[in-house]
This record gives sequence, C-alpha cells and structure tokens, in this order.
Amino acid sequence: MLEKTVARVDEENGRLRGRQSRLESSLRACTWTMDLWARQMRDAGIEPEPPHPLVEEYNRTGV
Repeated sequence: MLEKTVARVDEENGRLRGRQSRLESSLRACTWTMDLWARQMRDAGIEPEPPHPLVEEYNRTGV
C-alpha cells in the first residue's frame, strides 16, 4: 500500500514539476516581451504605465 502511495505521489510531483517549469518559461517569455514593448514605447516617446507591485517584486527578487 505504501509503495503505491509513494509511486502515485512521485508521478504527481513529476507532473507538477513539468507544469511549473512550463509556467516559469512562459513567465520569462512574457516578461521579455513586455520589456521589449516598454523599450519600443519609450523609444517612441511614450512612457508606459508603471508595473503592478507584484511585477516590481518579481523584477527585484526573481520570485
């Protein structure tokens, strides 16, 4: 019984790690894209709105 539970938890953890990895990759891609857009706006003389506080925290800490 314990072996089945451990196997199930290992499988679930593997799936969760895969999802987390994809989510982190998507977040990095979105961040890169938004940074590109903000630079394009500034180059065109348009000041973008300040980022949300959670975005500021992520930019500061990477978490």
